[in-house]
Amino acid sequence: MRRLLLAACLAVSGCVPYPVYKELQPVTRVRVVDPAGRAVAGASVVLLSNAYPYGREQHRETRWTDASGVVSFDGRHEWRVESLMIHGAQVFFWNLCVEKPGYATHLTEYRSAKKFETEPTVVLAPGTSSACPTREENA
Repeated sequence: MRRLLLAACLAVSGCVPYPVYKELQPVTRVRVVDPAGRAVAGASVVLLSNAYPYGREQHRETRWTDASGVVSFDGRHEWRVESLMIHGAQVFFWNLCVEKPGYATHLTEYRSAKKFETEPTVVLAPGTSSACPTREENA
């Protein structure tokens, strides 16, 4: 009887852990061009994976565009255990940072997984390049 009561209390309180197959990073293909629409080869593209609560960076991956100005990222998924409590689940969202000397650095901040474009075209304008935010700056 006590076990049944304990199980019922846990279920009502939302503390019951459950498995979830979480998307940590989506399959992404980024095309980088200049204002005239020409491919920008050798641009550094950083895919930043962040998660709520707190919006902290969880992972980053850097790749460079090929001769056609394209770079691709593989998806990453992981089984996790979450619970229906405040701060019991992580909600992931992703940002892109694109930089190349001679061009102004492009940073997209989506703050929502639903708004993230998995096949964006990024236009790099001529200008001064700055480094993408570090893990500490992105926290």
